[in-house]
Amino acid sequence: MVEANDIFIKEMIVHILDQNLGMAVLSDTEHQLNDDIKDFMSKHIAKLFNDYDLKDAYFINHENVVKKSCEKLVNQIQQFSEMTRDIAKYIYQFFNNHSSIPSADLVCCLFDFKNNKYLGILKFNYKPSYIHHVEENSEGRVNSIIKQKTALPNENQKLEECMLINLLDYSISIKEKKFEIDGEKQFYLSTKILECTSDISEREKVDLLNKSTKNFVKKYYNEDVLKMADIKNVFAKSVEEKSEIDLNEIADRVFKEDQEMKDIYIEEVKRGGLNEETININENLEKRVNRKQRLITDNGIEIKLPLEYMKSREKVEFISNQDGTLSILIKNISCIADK
Repeated sequence: MVEANDIFIKEMIVHILDQNLGMAVLSDTEHQLNDDIKDFMSKHIAKLFNDYDLKDAYFINHENVVKKSCEKLVNQIQQFSEMTRDIAKYIYQFFNNHSSIPSADLVCCLFDFKNNKYLGILKFNYKPSYIHHVEENSEGRVNSIIKQKTALPNENQKLEECMLINLLDYSISIKEKKFEIDGEKQFYLSTKILECTSDISEREKVDLLNKSTKNFVKKYYNEDVLKMADIKNVFAKSVEEKSEIDLNEIADRVFKEDQEMKDIYIEEVKRGGLNEETININENLEKRVNRKQRLITDNGIEIKLPLEYMKSREKVEFISNQDGTLSILIKNISCIADK
């Protein structure tokens, strides 16, 4: 886990990209760095590095405005303000023509992390909030509550969009959202602003694995809930033991000596879009590794069971009836609560 004290803020500047103003309001000078501001920025950047939606990306157009600005910054750090103004104008020019993209304060900063220098381009999308307002009139003082439309996410909230660029090798860590561009929802930061190729995020990898596994069980095991629970249980144990999911190890544990089913399973997962054989699972991503089996009967009854119960006849028993129906017997219950 990356901690805030791993991040060292060196320079910072704020540019206002508010579509309602009709123009970008660019700062001529850098932001003063006091302890509060350093702490605020360090916490946000650490939170981003730990975010399971962060993706690795790489420039493919070396004439890209952001890439060229980064190259200039490496040799001319004193041009930080000017370079970030170029970046801010470039970004504003694009999204000012696309009203679906939210207005924001663009916070650019230079920071050190793990002995590398980074340019952080953080988009603080505006959030509505309420503040008190004091005014005087002929009847005296009036205290009221008003809506503030351009509040920034606080240090405990996640940013929705960012670009963290390593100034040594120009590799990128990007978090982005899809917005409607030319009638279609798409990622604009990677495709339009950075012109880069990007990997899928760790969260997307887990989602692809879960989806492919579900399709595999449906196709080859007739949606056998016990087989699905068996695979999910192996996922959970792998995360607990190693904080990762190794596809080959999962196949070995689930299918044992059945090499044919191992190969089929791995091929199905890869066909589903997951090319990596190992998924790293940090503590923020663990909650997406399901530890319960959800069962829904044809008459609408829904049951959620801990995975370890699925193969314990002391806890749950699946009974095949003579008429072809199935009964589920839940055993050794001390009490039932209404929640």
